[in-house]
Amino acid sequence: MATVAIMPLAAAMTTTNPTPIATASGLLALLSEPDPTLVKHALTKLLGVVDTLWHEVAEVLPDLEAIAEGGTVGGGGGGGGEDDDDDDVAMAAAGPYDESTRRTAAALASRVFFHLEEPRQALRLALDSGDDHFDVLSPAAGDEAYVERLVNAAIGEYVARKRKEFDGGETVGGDEEENNEEEEEEELDMAKLQEVVHLMFRRCYRDGSYGHALGVAFEARECDKVEEILAELSSSSDNDANAVVDTLGRALRSAHDLIPSKAFRGRAMTSIAGALEEVFSGDSASSSARRNAACALVLCRQLLGDADAVGDIVVRLIDDGAACDPGGPSADEDSALLGLQLCFDVVDSGDRHFVAGVASRLPGRTSSPPSSTSSAVVEGSAAEATGAVEVDAGGNASPPGAAANERSVEVVEPRGGSALAHEHFDNARKVLTGGFTSELSLSFLYKNSNSDGLVMANLKRALEERSMSRNSVLHNCAVTAHGYLNWGTTNDDFLRDNLDWMKKAGNWAKFSATASMGVIHAGHTTEAMTLLEPYLPPSAPTDDPNAAHPTVSSTGGYAEGGSLYALGLIHGSHAGSSSAKRLEASAFLRQHLRNSHANEVISHGAALGVGLTSFGSADLDVVNELKELLYTDSAVAGEAASMAMGMVLVGSGAGNAASSGQNEELAEIVAELRNYSRETHHEKIIRGIAMCLALVNFGQEENADASIEEMRSDRDPIIRYGAMYGLALAYCGTGSNKAIRILLHTAVSDVSDDVRMASVIGLALVLHKTPERVPELVRLLLESFNPHVRYASCMAVGIAMAGTGDAKSVALLEPMLTDMADHVRQGALLGTAMIYMQQSDTCNHRKIKTFREKLASLIADKHQTTLTKMGAILSTGLLDVGGRNCALSLGSRNGFTKMTSAAGLVLWLQHWHWYPLMHMLSLAVTPTCTIGLNKDFKYPKKFEILCLSKPSAYAYPKKLEEKKEEKKKRVETVALSTTAKSQARLARKRAKEEAESEEGVDEGAVMDVDKNEEESKIGEEGKEEEKDKSENMDVEGDNNGGDAKTGATKPNRKKREPEPTSFRISNPARITTAQANVCAFDLDQRYRPIRPEAKPYGVIMLTDSTPDEDEEDLGAVKTPAQEDEADPPEPFEWTPPGHPDLLESGSSASKAAGTGESNADAAEAETTSE
Repeated sequence: MATVAIMPLAAAMTTTNPTPIATASGLLALLSEPDPTLVKHALTKLLGVVDTLWHEVAEVLPDLEAIAEGGTVGGGGGGGGEDDDDDDVAMAAAGPYDESTRRTAAALASRVFFHLEEPRQALRLALDSGDDHFDVLSPAAGDEAYVERLVNAAIGEYVARKRKEFDGGETVGGDEEENNEEEEEEELDMAKLQEVVHLMFRRCYRDGSYGHALGVAFEARECDKVEEILAELSSSSDNDANAVVDTLGRALRSAHDLIPSKAFRGRAMTSIAGALEEVFSGDSASSSARRNAACALVLCRQLLGDADAVGDIVVRLIDDGAACDPGGPSADEDSALLGLQLCFDVVDSGDRHFVAGVASRLPGRTSSPPSSTSSAVVEGSAAEATGAVEVDAGGNASPPGAAANERSVEVVEPRGGSALAHEHFDNARKVLTGGFTSELSLSFLYKNSNSDGLVMANLKRALEERSMSRNSVLHNCAVTAHGYLNWGTTNDDFLRDNLDWMKKAGNWAKFSATASMGVIHAGHTTEAMTLLEPYLPPSAPTDDPNAAHPTVSSTGGYAEGGSLYALGLIHGSHAGSSSAKRLEASAFLRQHLRNSHANEVISHGAALGVGLTSFGSADLDVVNELKELLYTDSAVAGEAASMAMGMVLVGSGAGNAASSGQNEELAEIVAELRNYSRETHHEKIIRGIAMCLALVNFGQEENADASIEEMRSDRDPIIRYGAMYGLALAYCGTGSNKAIRILLHTAVSDVSDDVRMASVIGLALVLHKTPERVPELVRLLLESFNPHVRYASCMAVGIAMAGTGDAKSVALLEPMLTDMADHVRQGALLGTAMIYMQQSDTCNHRKIKTFREKLASLIADKHQTTLTKMGAILSTGLLDVGGRNCALSLGSRNGFTKMTSAAGLVLWLQHWHWYPLMHMLSLAVTPTCTIGLNKDFKYPKKFEILCLSKPSAYAYPKKLEEKKEEKKKRVETVALSTTAKSQARLARKRAKEEAESEEGVDEGAVMDVDKNEEESKIGEEGKEEEKDKSENMDVEGDNNGGDAKTGATKPNRKKREPEPTSFRISNPARITTAQANVCAFDLDQRYRPIRPEAKPYGVIMLTDSTPDEDEEDLGAVKTPAQEDEADPPEPFEWTPPGHPDLLESGSSASKAAGTGESNADAAEAETTSE
């Protein structure tokens, strides 16, 4: 018998079995063996097959956890007495399993939990398994999914803890959830979590995934890690400068869009700005990388509110452009154009105070020899050069914000002081504070207006036919709608041609009608005083400073007050209007404000005008003058004064805890307003103060939480009403979940209808950057039993989806057009009109045409209520606002929330309580013009933009056609056949009798008559048969493609040619925000955009690729007054009457005339003799 060799146990354990096992029961049985070596062997084997047999291993998870924790299998679970327990404790203390065995058990249990889809428990055990089993940097083959899942779980847990630590331990949810969260957090070691996350950072550095690392650092609110990642990004030799700038740009957008905390977002952006500054200032980066870094850096500094830094960047770019050789194109020359492009982008944000701060950094012309290394500290001179001056109560000029915070502005002389540099700086100053952007919009709207004159003619006719023009509300709405239709076009022909109809307005309707002139001429600052001169109240002569102001009557003054309001609308509607003109108008309005306290109507108009012209300036003198008017305790004037104070202090955050140290006087004024709202009994004043506090908190986010919470808890519903608008403005465009939660809670819980209405409308402001979320949020609110909530839901959908033509949103509002409440129908009409702004006739399967017809029918229907007709009339103006070249937009080209648009929209919504505020829509409307300019600010007419869409998709709507009155034709009487036969029989009888009575009459005459009648009948029947035959033959001929008789081929009908799928847009042109997404630049042209990666929207600076060639057809930007000027006459010489030269020429002419006559007579005589 052969001897069987016994293999040692150790050798048996180390021998690998290539055959996979079908079950793990044998290995699982080894776990209960007392020998630690067998247990370790079983764990090692199980770890290799756990991915396939994990369902069997899951049965012994408690044993695996016990081994991982250093205990024994089934430890502590036996039925023995105290002696057994003591033995187990002693065995655990002795450590029956070594560290390697415990880590293997932890790794095995972790993988089982991973397959059970419990990543948190798997992570807990993986952290104890060590780097051998959980390698974050270099996971083993086949372990990638396991490692990635646990790393994600670790990052999520780490981020949650860090965010809670950053927020001060505040959590959202019930007490039970908080306790469960704390218990789970105790299971994970924070040090080990942090180690895993830091290893993941190292892996990102190695792989070049800096964006992922920045995302984790942003989520965890770790500024130190953000700076570390940016330092690694900048110092890495493998990264190209363009790649670095691209990563920083994406990080900037992520920080702005995804970080809800304003404090941390500011610190993160500061770090990003530092990294961008290194690229922009470095010499190793390419010119394209430096330009991209400059664009991102300006955006970052603007988000941080650092106007001085933005001004310095613009100065450096223009200096680089002026230092190049002006003879040809170069990267440096493009830098100057880029600086001008950034100036246009800064103005487009709508923050006038910030724009003035940027302009103050631009150097001015000096008479002394410039020095490249010297710098001058100028107090006021730079501000005067830019036009950014303010006027105090006495009419004296002072630097911007001098009353609030005096500071010296350091102005750096351009390098070399070249004429080219000064020319570029003058152009930049012209853009920022000279009103050039306003002139661009005004010129475009004037020359490209597509306003339909028949719209107002039909509206006027409909109101007059039903005697509805006697209704002052509808008449006022019609005048307002005319202002919307012609916003900024300066086209007031309808008003001038219908003065008698305009004179029907009385009292406050007259005030509003006069103010509508400001909407029509918005931005026309050069002719504002001339246009409004017939309506303005008398003022003291300007040439005599000691002259007293004329006494103001306490009655009347509606036209005068409306003209002051109109003056403010003209200068305040455009954020880029001239600072000098705006301040001049502000001084004029403040003069009337101080001297018109006796007349509340004039005071009302003057206060609104002052607020518009001093919008966002935070001027303490202006605020004090308005406060004096408020304390007169006049309801009408006090409401206007408080709202004007809100316009002056908009976005300042005065009175908040975060800004308490900036200006104590403004904070005291805000505190006084809060106290006065509790003391006064006028609801109009309380509402004005509530809206003032809301405007002050614009863009403040969490800094305004304390102030808004105080307003929310007030017993007065009007103050709570202001709190909802304050919350919406504070988080405008942020998409904050906290703000949305508060607004939705208030919309269904507050006892005041007005407060609930304001909270629903506030959703559109908070979510205006993600508008598609609004219809889904308010879908259920549209079915609310409360009509105010339904009205607000319609308005919210309209504001959010304005200008999109979204079919789903229109379908959502369609049932509301037949709501039982008339004001809900009004809201549905206004909301639908906003959605259909700037849409072509093909929009929404041509349903827009049906909506236009519905508006006309509602206006003419005598059974509709006044509020419904009011909505239809205003919707008519909203559809074609600004000559069909404007849209309601809260965002700028670079993604900023425009301060003027947001504040103007909120003030316009107050027309629910006060109709003259309908004109505040002028602030929220934005021209959708795209214009390309060269370095001389002229537009090349041959520059074109390619639109990859059908022309009909973005075409202007077809204008109405005047119906021609058709003359009524006289209808001939139809004779019956029986009547004809009887008449013929009588005629034959009569003829026969006459023939018999008369002698010499031929007997066959009667027969001839009968024969002729029969022949005529036969002839008529034959003609009809021939006609039928010819028609049949024509049909056959058409089928065969020719004539059946002659065989001649008839020309086929002209087939409609298919519409092209793309077309080219000339310069300048209207390009809507939706159209810009399907437009692209053609870079093969002579003129190319300085930023080809940007959307073709707004003002575009163009670089000339062939400057040596002759200039192409260029157009100059002209104001409407310059467009209407006649051409100068041809040169001629003029001689005054009685001049000697004139007498001599006259005598010589008479002699020549006499000689000519005598010669003519002689010639005639000679001819006669011949």
